[in-house]
Amino acid sequence: MLAIPKEAEEIISQLESYGYEAYLVGGCVRDLLMGLTAKDFDICTSALPEDVIRLFTKTYKTGLKHGTVTVIKNGIPFDVSTFRIDMKYTDHRRPDKVLFTPSLTEDLKRRDFTINAICYHPKKGIIDPFNGIKDITGRLIRTVGNPEERFGEDALRMLRAVRFKASLGFEIEPATKNAVCRMAGTICHISRERILYELNGILSGISPEAFEVLFDTGIINYIFPVPVPLKYTFKPLKSLPGKLSLRWAAAVRLMGFTDTNEVKEICNYLKMSKKLKDYILNVTDILKKPLPENKFVLKKALSDTGIALFSDSLEILRALGSDTNKAKAVKMMINDIYSNNECVSRSALAVKGRDLIEKGFVPGKQLGEIIELLFLCVLQIPELNHKDTLIEIAENIQKAFSA
Repeated sequence: MLAIPKEAEEIISQLESYGYEAYLVGGCVRDLLMGLTAKDFDICTSALPEDVIRLFTKTYKTGLKHGTVTVIKNGIPFDVSTFRIDMKYTDHRRPDKVLFTPSLTEDLKRRDFTINAICYHPKKGIIDPFNGIKDITGRLIRTVGNPEERFGEDALRMLRAVRFKASLGFEIEPATKNAVCRMAGTICHISRERILYELNGILSGISPEAFEVLFDTGIINYIFPVPVPLKYTFKPLKSLPGKLSLRWAAAVRLMGFTDTNEVKEICNYLKMSKKLKDYILNVTDILKKPLPENKFVLKKALSDTGIALFSDSLEILRALGSDTNKAKAVKMMINDIYSNNECVSRSALAVKGRDLIEKGFVPGKQLGEIIELLFLCVLQIPELNHKDTLIEIAENIQKAFSA
């Protein structure tokens, strides 16, 4: 018996009380069989969408065209979908038309991978017509039926195969992988937003080195707008924390991209968020410069980039085994800077613009230049960061400007 939410059991029971079949299906069953926490619970049923809407109090017409109604039970959403047969796919993404069917097996037959074509019923137990449990045990990602047919229907499934490899740590079954190699070019039919979603999933997974499959199969040639300089092992990604932006920046570095214009083109092409794009560009810029060799240059860099970005860049160098000794030395300097509470940002200056204005300084460009010089002084000599001292230095600077 699998531990499923009582709300899921209640939905299944209610559908059955009106003469319909109903089962948990897909990823939730796979995850529960693997001892993982299921993120959401999908239910397939012989009931038509209008029947589901009629039988439950709170529903949303999520995808009526494809037979899906979202049922809300105790505040929890459950996608309830009618058994269906997908007709012809002309856009390599979604069926032109679906036919509802009373057959559970026909519904499972049109799903992507065997590990996602398993059903569970609280009383009947597991229904597994395509040996998905065997593939879970063997840690294999295999299409249901002919892989070229499955990928021809929906090209995104090729990237989903790589994402499941990354998230589950499975291998892609040879015939399935060979079909990806042959059909890699059809990924061009998929929207960039969907491609980015799958790439994010690959890099966020427990086995992000699965990114290499994009090179092995040739998909990489169709999802980036510029040629990739080199193909490197992506195993170093695994030793990095699971933060998506960090792993993206590391992956860009591993692919040999150092030109920020090319990196920007990739980010824009994949329609990344501004936040993710800016992070990747900033880390790329940090990594292409020599590491600071003294505290002043380091503090100037920290003031320009921020401690978080700079520390992440050092983490990437560690993972990649680049400039290891220098990176360690820089990290020790950073620790020393922060343990001594040394100023590394203009906001940490002991004197503010308003303090100088109160002393008779005139607001404007020259005052900004004076504050910048004060900041550079403090970066070099931390002991100067006292209000009275900095006011005195500012007065001397102003005299020099006036001379």
